[in-house]
Amino acid sequence: MSNIFNPLKWQKNTRALWGAFLLPTLIMTVYFASRHMAPFGSSTLLTVDLGQQYIDFFSAFKTMLTQDQNQLFYSFSKGLGGETFGDWAYYLFSPLNFILLFFDNVHLPAGILLLTVLKYGLASWSFAFAIHKLNWQKGYTLPVFGTSYAFMGWLVANQLNLLWLDAAILLPLIILGLEKVLDGRSIWLFILPLTAIMIINYYMAYMIGVFLVLYILWRLFWEPYQWHVRFNMLGKFAFGVIISIGLSCVTWLPTAYTLMNSKSQYMLENLKWRFDYFPPDMLGKFFVGTFNFDQMPTGLPNIFVGSLPLILFWFFITSRTVRWQVRLMTVLITAFLLVSMMYGPLNLFWHGFQFPVWYPYRFSFVFCFWLLWLAASIWQPKLHLSLLQAASLLIVFAGIVGYLYFRLPKLNFLNKEQLLIGVSFFLLLLLLMTLRRHDDYWLSFVGLLVLAEVTCGALLTLNNFSYLSNTEYQTYIKNLNDMTKPLEREKQQNFFRVTQSFQRTKGDPFQGNYNGGSTFSSALEYQQSRFMALIGQPEGDNYVSYTGGTLVSDSLLGMKYLLQSNNQQPDRPGTPANTTEFKRGDTNGIYPIKRTNDLTMLSQNPYALPVAFAASTNALNANFKDDDPVQNQNVMWQSMNGYQSKPVFNVSNFSNVHGYNTQAPETITGAYLTKDKPGNARIDLTYVANGNGPYYLTLGGDISQDDVEVQLNHEPVKNIPSHRHTIILPMSQANKGDKQTISLVFKKDSLWLQNVSLYQANSLRFADQATDLKQNGLQISQTSATNLSGDITLPKDKTVLMTSIPNTPGWQVTVDGKSVTPQTVNKFFMGIPLNAGKHHVEFKFVTPLLKTAVTISLGTLLFMLGIAWSENSKRQYRLSAAKSK
Repeated sequence: MSNIFNPLKWQKNTRALWGAFLLPTLIMTVYFASRHMAPFGSSTLLTVDLGQQYIDFFSAFKTMLTQDQNQLFYSFSKGLGGETFGDWAYYLFSPLNFILLFFDNVHLPAGILLLTVLKYGLASWSFAFAIHKLNWQKGYTLPVFGTSYAFMGWLVANQLNLLWLDAAILLPLIILGLEKVLDGRSIWLFILPLTAIMIINYYMAYMIGVFLVLYILWRLFWEPYQWHVRFNMLGKFAFGVIISIGLSCVTWLPTAYTLMNSKSQYMLENLKWRFDYFPPDMLGKFFVGTFNFDQMPTGLPNIFVGSLPLILFWFFITSRTVRWQVRLMTVLITAFLLVSMMYGPLNLFWHGFQFPVWYPYRFSFVFCFWLLWLAASIWQPKLHLSLLQAASLLIVFAGIVGYLYFRLPKLNFLNKEQLLIGVSFFLLLLLLMTLRRHDDYWLSFVGLLVLAEVTCGALLTLNNFSYLSNTEYQTYIKNLNDMTKPLEREKQQNFFRVTQSFQRTKGDPFQGNYNGGSTFSSALEYQQSRFMALIGQPEGDNYVSYTGGTLVSDSLLGMKYLLQSNNQQPDRPGTPANTTEFKRGDTNGIYPIKRTNDLTMLSQNPYALPVAFAASTNALNANFKDDDPVQNQNVMWQSMNGYQSKPVFNVSNFSNVHGYNTQAPETITGAYLTKDKPGNARIDLTYVANGNGPYYLTLGGDISQDDVEVQLNHEPVKNIPSHRHTIILPMSQANKGDKQTISLVFKKDSLWLQNVSLYQANSLRFADQATDLKQNGLQISQTSATNLSGDITLPKDKTVLMTSIPNTPGWQVTVDGKSVTPQTVNKFFMGIPLNAGKHHVEFKFVTPLLKTAVTISLGTLLFMLGIAWSENSKRQYRLSAAKSK
């Protein structure tokens, strides 16, 4: 027993496999510690999506497991409410995420570092384990090949996309399982890892599935098999894939249904039948450190694997010791993979027929694996290149280097130093591989060179990024926790939403565990984006951001609380004052302050409507216009009130318009302005407050932060957020007679005042109407993420049960014990026509197709268990028969 815990008494290959795991783990831990990443200092690994999106999901993951398991299926923290099973299936189903349960949201960056280095180690171990079990490599070569795989360009570049790394960990085990099955071993060796990746991340599993088809085609020609043997191999492969699909149905089937409401709306968008870039430029990505921030949105594929695999690939396709059929298939598959990483339609195919937003060519990990797999299959200590092989490769390499050298000014990912480093490693390894005498010193030197090159590539790549400081992150999260924790008890008894004028990310509601109005998710329902566009809030295909609401939209959406900065420490990163999107001055004097701390104010909206309330039947027939958000809010509000009063919002004219270095237009909305001469230019729009309510400014979808700076009384409004439709900017409250000036400062030589208009809300009229609507609200008796019930009394003039619950698939509604079908109101929410009087209403969310999926997965499992039992019975019968003889 003591030998198990004594590494000195382990077998050589056991020690080597541990080395494969520990080597990249230690290298990255030391590197992160040297960069002072938490818990080793004041920095973090948080950058781009890891810091702006994934960390919020990790926080929600812990909340779901420890507080409210219903959030596995639905959450009102996802924008205004959305299905979450599909989100979890994409972001959070990795079993390694359970490590994060030991960290609260304040210390999540430390947990993310631990998770990251663990995935580096597991990727290395997985590859080493696979090539060891196939008897391709042993001893010291295992950590060398394993570390090369862990430090391949794709994995290092996508270190921040932690959810994808499980695919790199499982791919070698999937291929190992397939090889064992083809060799007559148990089908479970293939099914288990393939099912695992289908459950953990269906998106990356799809890419692996495409690669598996290529791999089995290649494998059919490995030996001169007879055709019936090849068909038998294909049968085993197909059976394993089908069973894996059946077993994993529990995740992918409900998720596929969800995607029909999100990503599928944008499939085949912007497809162009052409190469995405000049193909030879890809050759530069084989050199060290060729990934940087500029490469994230529209870069080239990350395919760095080091020099040795490239040399061994050349040997593989030029050596007569390898069957010509295998070499031909190898060239064809490699060519297909290369063309896929440059030709638009094939790239689209690999990404499930939807172009990725940032991080292009996400499937390039299979190409890196392919090169390293071929290298591991052919490498042996006595292998050397002939003079002809070495000379021909040297000529090809010289041509590549020459091309890249003259192309350097056009490549934003490669410089002379990187080119020199890559050339040095390649020539040294090529020289060593040409030598015929290979002793232990030669082997050690080759191994060290390989490790040095891949480590150099990893560190140079990671040095290209800037990271969020731990101090900034913790300052924000601690403050958010302090302001939202006291609301959790009320949330358990009632339904309300919280809006905010500042945000670190659009996932703040997940961090604070409250019902909000913003989110950033690849599985965002398109209806959310459409509704936000209608009411003038920033939105995109995968995000919505409710930070610039109005009195009407706050009330309609049940925004009971508003988090605002108290303007303290605006220059300190992570404070609300530093992260303010829009100051909600329109609520001053209307929303009383309920609670404050050193950095934040929490005010309460006295006009927030219940999640369900009585409204006029006119709400069922409201019509809206694109890019007219204020009028759309008027229509929503008036239709619910039965058009019994005048609109809340009215157009407000500017009393004076003055241009500086530009001509003042007679009509503001739609005017096209140009500078009179080079230099600063602006236009001042002046109005005099009448004291009847707050003002709001609208900006068209083509007006961006790059075009203009908006100032109110010469104080800059925070950055204009990215938006595709006309948005609403709240202005501050002003006393009657106060002169207010909105300045539009040019950032370019011209400025289009697209949909630039000023509106005013009549606060007294709004208050009367909101109070009237609140009188007949749902009295909640039960509330959770997936179940909401209570009693409501509808008066005769308001016989529609209006809600702010999205009318999306999965919601089941019963009224007085009878199932009803809700109608869609305001193009998004549920509305239910009812008779006047008292009713008991229950809303329940059931993930679409989940029960069907569970049935299929259980049925597949029982089928396989039945086969296993049958085979075991036959085996036992044969053994007993043999003994009786």
